[in-house]
Amino acid sequence: MVTTYNSAYRSPGVMYQPTNPDDEYSPRANSVQNFSCKEESNHRYRPYMEDGHKIIDSYLGDPNQGFFAVYDGHGGSEAVDYCKNRLHEELKKALQEFSDDIPTAFNRCFKKIDDQLRLAGAATSGSTATVALIRKENHQKVLYVANVGDSKAIIVKSSGSEQLSYDHKGTDPGEIDRIVSNGGYLIRGRVAGQLAVTRALGDHHLKTSGVSYEPYVSRRVITPNELFLVMASDGLWDVVNDRELEGLRGRSSLEIGNSLMERAINGGSQDNICILTICF
Repeated sequence: MVTTYNSAYRSPGVMYQPTNPDDEYSPRANSVQNFSCKEESNHRYRPYMEDGHKIIDSYLGDPNQGFFAVYDGHGGSEAVDYCKNRLHEELKKALQEFSDDIPTAFNRCFKKIDDQLRLAGAATSGSTATVALIRKENHQKVLYVANVGDSKAIIVKSSGSEQLSYDHKGTDPGEIDRIVSNGGYLIRGRVAGQLAVTRALGDHHLKTSGVSYEPYVSRRVITPNELFLVMASDGLWDVVNDRELEGLRGRSSLEIGNSLMERAINGGSQDNICILTICF
């Protein structure tokens, strides 16, 4: 069951009200306990929305499998819209070929989408991608997270929290070394002086300067110690730190999403915001 809402900006100090038609909430899911996604264009600072998400519970018809994704576009919404419509389909094809090698399946999927965006003319627009795949392996629930860019995935445990994604930024020493060693360059922490993220889908005018489609992939077995996962665009992480999530234990995905959105807006976020929360 999915409940939808509409969106409105609330001034600082006023409780955020979930009213966006693109929001989703399922209080009882198949692959997980419950999930929600909250979106806010933040129209006071941004003229249009470039964030997006995709949720498929019972992915590929398997009730134990779920697909969850957050996309953060730049240079327009074309790349985000394409990823929302196609990435889960390309992952399906890749999983048929590499059913026992999920990192390779993700790599193949991201390459296909990146190639398709090139053919579609996504030269100066692109998108981050943070994708979670949940499935059963040998009677265990396993979570894979694949990402390019800086839309984080943070898992909150009964004790502490942990980032499962990797921030691909022009200030990261490893990314700087990768780009320079391959003939690219950065100016003031930006690839070719233009793009702050060093990995993305699209942005083909910067691929020869170092922007890569290759995702970082992590794997985690979900036990009773893992409570919930938050995947969000940098509109949240610009003003909310990882540790703040730990104070939201014991709440539903909807309550967590609403609380984080309220903190982001009241904390002064000036970007589009997309927050996807999964309770295990």
